[in-house]
Amino acid sequence: MRSVRVVLLTLAAMLLIAAPTASAKSKRCEDAGLVPTSADQMVRIQRATRCLVNRERTRRGLKRLKFNDRLQKSSDYQAADMLKHRYFGHNRRGGRRFADRILDFGYDPDRSGYALGENLAWASSPIATPRRIVSGWMHSPSHRANMLNEGFRDQAVSALWSDGGVGGAYKDSNGPFVIFVNQFGVRY
Repeated sequence: MRSVRVVLLTLAAMLLIAAPTASAKSKRCEDAGLVPTSADQMVRIQRATRCLVNRERTRRGLKRLKFNDRLQKSSDYQAADMLKHRYFGHNRRGGRRFADRILDFGYDPDRSGYALGENLAWASSPIATPRRIVSGWMHSPSHRANMLNEGFRDQAVSALWSDGGVGGAYKDSNGPFVIFVNQFGVRY
């Protein structure tokens, strides 16, 4: 009986060592390398992108950004508007301005001030992984400045799948692609 107990204790210890701890899980961003192949994966892509942005911040001693549902609604709207009207930019000709669009979704109710930022990207499906998108933003001074702005407290990411064949700004997609809208904000 004693030898069975030792084996069971050893096995339990091995399982504890092998199982990732909650803190180990939080240090990696699940789905960071996910190559999107369908619209069904967009929630996972969004989550991984937010995680990678926060990882870049915490590596530099900055606070993690909190998910904000009003920024999410604004991000979702912007991604859909860009796809529908086949443009790629912060403002559509004749459409709402960037800040007005975000405020229209209720980001700043009853506050005395706010600061906002927005990063955009689009990429053909094979290269539209969260890791590549965030890396691209980190290598662009203006996008990097948004991600690492120590004043921002909130963020949301929209990832919108398209089967391709859209034309306009996306005519060179050569098939399926993903549009990313990452919005940042702080209210004071």
